[in-house]
Amino acid sequence: MISSRLLFRPVSEWHFSVCLGSAFFSALRRSAQCPLNASFSRRSWKKTHNLLETMTGPFPLQCLDDIPVEIKSPTWALQSNNSKQDVGAAKAVYKSLMKVSSLMESDSFPQSWDADKLVKFQIIMDRQIEESECIMRIKTQKEEDDFAVRDAALTDYFDKLEKLLKEKEFSVCAWEVVRREVLSVLQFILVENSKNFWLTV
Repeated sequence: MISSRLLFRPVSEWHFSVCLGSAFFSALRRSAQCPLNASFSRRSWKKTHNLLETMTGPFPLQCLDDIPVEIKSPTWALQSNNSKQDVGAAKAVYKSLMKVSSLMESDSFPQSWDADKLVKFQIIMDRQIEESECIMRIKTQKEEDDFAVRDAALTDYFDKLEKLLKEKEFSVCAWEVVRREVLSVLQFILVENSKNFWLTV
C-alpha cells in the first residue's frame, strides 16, 4: 500500500454537504450507466501489459520444463462473437482483472523483477478494477448472459496458476510461468477484443 500526503483547505459545513451530495449523485449516475465500450481503458490495459513484460527479462529457457501441459488459457471465455455475447465477455474480462490482481498481491516475487514497475502494475490494475466494477451489475436476458460458463473456465485456469506457485514454493520459474500466462491473457484481450470493449484512447 502506497501512502500519499493530502492537503486540505477548510470548507464550510454547507459547502461540504453540497460537495458530498454532488459526489453521491455523480456516483449514482455512473453506476446506472455502464456502457460496455467505456468500461475498460485501452491505454491502461496496454500500460499494464508493458509493465509486466518489461519488469524483467525474457522468459528463462531453463524454466521451459516448468510449464504444465494442463495449464492452457481459456481464450474462448474472453471472446465475443456477436453483440449478444458482449455482456458475458465483458464480465469475463473483468473477472480476469480481479484474478490477475489477486495473483500479483503476493510478497514473494523474484528479486530480479523491477519493484517499481511491479508497484505501478498493481496500482493500475486496482484502478481498472474500481473503474469497471459496474460491469458486474449489468442485467440482460438469461439466454444472452453466458458469464457463468466463462467464469467457471477462468476460475479453473487461475486456480491452476495459483496452485503451481504454491507447489513450486513460489520459485523463480513458477513466477515466470505465471507472468508468461498473464501476459498472454492481457495480450489476447488487448488485441482480439479491442473492437468490443475499449475506448478510443
